[in-house]
Amino acid sequence: MSYDHDIAIREASAADARGIARVHVDAWRTTYAGIMPDSVLEDLSYDKDEKKIKNMLKHPYPGGKTFVAEIEPDGIVGFASGGHEWEGHAIYKGELFSIYILETYQRMGIGTMLVHRVVNHIKSLGLENMIIWVLEENSACEFYEKLGGVRVDEKMTKSGGKQLKEIAYGWDDI
Repeated sequence: MSYDHDIAIREASAADARGIARVHVDAWRTTYAGIMPDSVLEDLSYDKDEKKIKNMLKHPYPGGKTFVAEIEPDGIVGFASGGHEWEGHAIYKGELFSIYILETYQRMGIGTMLVHRVVNHIKSLGLENMIIWVLEENSACEFYEKLGGVRVDEKMTKSGGKQLKEIAYGWDDI
């Protein structure tokens, strides 16, 4: 499926915090319904997210960048961020930290465009490989596999009192 309007992929600024927060909250509620405890999803709010995102954009993780997908007149419909891997992984030095797209705009190539933008940023840091952590029950696992990601690790995490399995997808050569 494709979209008739122009999709702009650009680096995010602090002024984009509200649009990113809207995407983040709405995407979490649709993606993680039935996976995450309802209490976690109900606790999400645009205002709380906007403050966190604004701070993150003003003070990014070293080497980290966030990119947005924007369609006029709809505004920001997706975002992705990445940079140096956070936890000191022995093999993977780059990380796709997050990628979220409003459900209405999924399966239009926006995710692939955002991932490519993050990959180019990671390469600009002199890194050659990348990892992303994703909940095992997330339907995006298929997306990462189509992009050539291979399951390389797993760990348990807890959210809202529920144990959840996270899967790491790795790309040895981005």
